Amino acid sequence: MSFEFLAPDAARHNGVGAPMRSPIEWMHRDAGARFAEHAGWRVVAGFGASEGEAAACAEAVGVADLSHLGKLELQAEPALLASIVAGLTGGGALAPGRALRQDGVWWCPMTSGRVIALTPPEATARLRGELEAAAEAADSFAGVVELTAALGSNAVVGPLARETFARTTALDLRPESFGESGFAPVSVARTPAMILRQDGDRFLHLFGAGYASYVWTVFADAAGDLGGSPVGVEALRTRFGEGAGAGA
Repeated sequence: MSFEFLAPDAARHNGVGAPMRSPIEWMHRDAGARFAEHAGWRVVAGFGASEGEAAACAEAVGVADLSHLGKLELQAEPALLASIVAGLTGGGALAPGRALRQDGVWWCPMTSGRVIALTPPEATARLRGELEAAAEAADSFAGVVELTAALGSNAVVGPLARETFARTTALDLRPESFGESGFAPVSVARTPAMILRQDGDRFLHLFGAGYASYVWTVFADAAGDLGGSPVGVEALRTRFGEGAGAGA
């Protein structure tokens, strides 16, 4: 079973030539954002000088809209799901509450029978094809659901990232309780969400795209109160290295 018709990149290649966009691009434009194109997406490059935004990420907290990340859900019986993931990751195994990273893709287990793969935008179509091929070859039910447009994704990075989340969720994000690669479905700002700790003080927040405006306002305000700011992908590249702003 495939839901490729929901894929933004598939719609674009089927005749819609305009770049894909964040559902709240209008908010970013009103805030003075600069835009750039990457892998068929129009992304926020920054709101000001990238050096200042990188400093916010290093010294306080930065919040970045990463709507362009691919989100693909695989559903299958637990044994089959584990087999498909292992086959696509070179033998990687999923564990409850921990994401698996392989070749730039984060595999985030929702349940024993559901996993969400987070991909850089340039890798989404390829991985979707691989997942669909594996699902079709299976001898029992397996399905791939395209969630790129259905889920929003924001990076929350910096030494005060945990404090920013603490204003909106009861999840304990202290390092001893939520280690690197930690993943949890949780309520954030009274909405269903997922939090992935990628490494250090770098977190990814996933939520329903319909809440994107509300979530952005809550986190941008919280970051501002803590001495941070909204940031673009240029600041993430400056802070974390080439590819960090666009990749998963």
